[in-house]
Amino acid sequence: MIKTIFNVHPYAMELPGGGEMQIMKYVQYMPGECEVILHDIWRPRLREARIFHHFHMVSGAEGFLAYVKSLHSKVVLSPNLWINATNSENLDLAQIRQYYEIADMIVCNSRVEIDNLSEFTDIPREKARVVPNGVDLSFVTPVSDSDFRSWADIRGPYLLSVGNIERRKNQLASIRAARSLGLPLICIGRIREKEYFDACVRDGPGDTFRFVGHLDQDDPRLAAAYQNCEAFLFPGQLETPGIAALEAAAAGAPVIITKEGSAREYFSDLVEYVDPNDQDAINAALARTLSRPRTNDLRHHIVSNYSWPHVVMHLLGHYLELGFNK
Repeated sequence: MIKTIFNVHPYAMELPGGGEMQIMKYVQYMPGECEVILHDIWRPRLREARIFHHFHMVSGAEGFLAYVKSLHSKVVLSPNLWINATNSENLDLAQIRQYYEIADMIVCNSRVEIDNLSEFTDIPREKARVVPNGVDLSFVTPVSDSDFRSWADIRGPYLLSVGNIERRKNQLASIRAARSLGLPLICIGRIREKEYFDACVRDGPGDTFRFVGHLDQDDPRLAAAYQNCEAFLFPGQLETPGIAALEAAAAGAPVIITKEGSAREYFSDLVEYVDPNDQDAINAALARTLSRPRTNDLRHHIVSNYSWPHVVMHLLGHYLELGFNK
């Protein structure tokens, strides 16, 4: 049996997002031939596994990873990073390259993510592998929308956004697009940036911006929200591509998503791509989406290629490539 230890920075689960959800889905769907141990600093089990999988490159873990490697473990790194004008100036390239040097394998969410990191950070391509993001097939199963509508206090048609409220997710652009068509935008998630949330409230008076809070992934109200929205809006500053967008697609919702990131590698020509900084283009993409009849093409594409059980087999294959089976 393969054993691997999962580790992430100390405050990751305080306000979990897609990256943290990815970790827990790996745990949930990992096949029986691989045991996953969640690293606990108070009860470390570092010598029980020969693979140590570290997620994110938040400052401060380099020394720890070097120590883990000294125990004859193979270090797998998931950067969960996309670089563009919004974040490139804040990167510590020396630190990133130190992470790369320690890692025996670097797991990215797409081929284009490897290209992006190669351009900005000289990622060693020989170490890079792809494991795409995934989606729970539970979102495909039809559910009644009555409980969701009662909880969200929504009766007519609505647009949907799912994700933490923060500048990177660009909810303000979604609010303005919804307002341009006179539809309410239901936002599900947590508040990660309070000042940005306050700006959303100011910009979405009345029913335009409806923040209803967080729903767990297995809550049928979340599936109902996806299945019954007029469209799912995700014009973030960058996405890789975002688990929520995959869930919306699996549920049958039309998707408008940012062109910044790896979304095109997942969704092909089956969604609308937008410049997150072009409000007129976002408004127009939404109008086009709502004018077209729905099809099942996007749903079938996502379900066939990106279910979590299918995705995790890619990860298991990469672990086997490292040569350890105990």
